[in-house]
Amino acid sequence: MCLDVQFLPARQGDAIWVRWPGHQLLIDLGTEQVGHAFRERLSTLPRDRRRFDLLVITHVDSDHIGGVLSCFADAGEELPGLSFDDVWFNGWEHLHGQQLPRRRGVPALEGMGPAQGERLASWLRKQPWNEAFDRFAVECSTDHPPTVALPGGLTLTVLGPTAPRLAGLRQTWKDEVEIALARGSLSGVSPGLGPRDGGSLEAYGSSQPPVLESQVDLQLLAEGASRKDTSKTNATSITLLAEWEGRRILLAGDAFAEDLTETMTRLGGGDPVLLDLFKLPHHGSQQNLTRELVEAVRCPCWLFSTDGTTFRHPDAPAIARLLSWGRQPRPTLGFNVPSPYNRWWDNDTWRGLFDYDVQYGDHTDGLTISFEPAPPG
Repeated sequence: MCLDVQFLPARQGDAIWVRWPGHQLLIDLGTEQVGHAFRERLSTLPRDRRRFDLLVITHVDSDHIGGVLSCFADAGEELPGLSFDDVWFNGWEHLHGQQLPRRRGVPALEGMGPAQGERLASWLRKQPWNEAFDRFAVECSTDHPPTVALPGGLTLTVLGPTAPRLAGLRQTWKDEVEIALARGSLSGVSPGLGPRDGGSLEAYGSSQPPVLESQVDLQLLAEGASRKDTSKTNATSITLLAEWEGRRILLAGDAFAEDLTETMTRLGGGDPVLLDLFKLPHHGSQQNLTRELVEAVRCPCWLFSTDGTTFRHPDAPAIARLLSWGRQPRPTLGFNVPSPYNRWWDNDTWRGLFDYDVQYGDHTDGLTISFEPAPPG
């Protein structure tokens, strides 16, 4: 009996397949080509293994939502046995505090946009949509984060977004959904939403490894200034704390560092929150990882989901912050697939100097981390 968290190859995005005895859920599905590949994988499974307790679409960026379109919404012929007990996604109504209509097929309050946005909306209207939240938004109250118990002993606590973060996306919602979904169908095109999404495009990471010959070098890299993420779509990421049999896994989508820090500080009551795994926000971007966030948790395994496409994630300063300020001795850096940029850290000299381990998945199955129930006490 164990909990398997599989970080599938998802190009620059997220595609997370969580399985526990007799149950399973999906969180995002990467780009559209990733969705095609997962559709083929599903077709090889027995029919009774195509039922999911939950599908979570964290936010509308194409490297999270694109595969959902190609695998489910645009797939054409239905795959026998494929079903979801619930789908969590915050749509147009939810940005306005509205409740979705009860009857499936009823037109939404207002559509996502005149073309590709409706591809997702029309599919979602046929699904159980945010049922765990009475069809209102999947959101976090600052005082009482909601917890949903799934069958088989898995619980999900929603740590974000807040209602103000959702409201902040209203003005640009339609345009940005259109951009994200259009880019999701174009191979190799940046998933960033650009200036209209509330900020400038993220700077490309370095194409060369840093020079690290001592702890001082690592510290200087960690302390380098970074801009904050200002993406309004990233700010609306559904962020989840998954708990099963004493294990705790933080799945952060593309959330802001300050939002995560505030939540972790509140949960820990001033002490670091103990985790077994932390899927880092925004694929290891230095914009989404601060000293305050690193110090707010204690975690033996930091997980990066990206192949380095477009932005050359993970950023070296982000990893330096984990190794400099993390509270866990000899942590593991987990990478769902190897890339030119994360292979820098597969370095015997650096592992000796900075006291860490690395673990890599592959380009077929990604990386699966398995957890047995935590020992008593």
